[in-house]
Amino acid sequence: MVIDLKEHENSTIIRWDTPKENDFEDWCSMWFSFIQIGGEIVDQNYQFRYINDDGSLKDRI
Repeated sequence: MVIDLKEHENSTIIRWDTPKENDFEDWCSMWFSFIQIGGEIVDQNYQFRYINDDGSLKDRI
């Protein structure tokens, strides 16, 4: 999940759909590389397993 895409800056923060508390990566200036290696833009109705749409972890109940 992209949580901080800034078109005017060279920063794209990716939040991975994992149970890890801080599973973020900064793909600075590498959006094209992300897509080339298989990164996908998912449908807006996609249901993440571990994270909410805002990138926060789902409650573990």
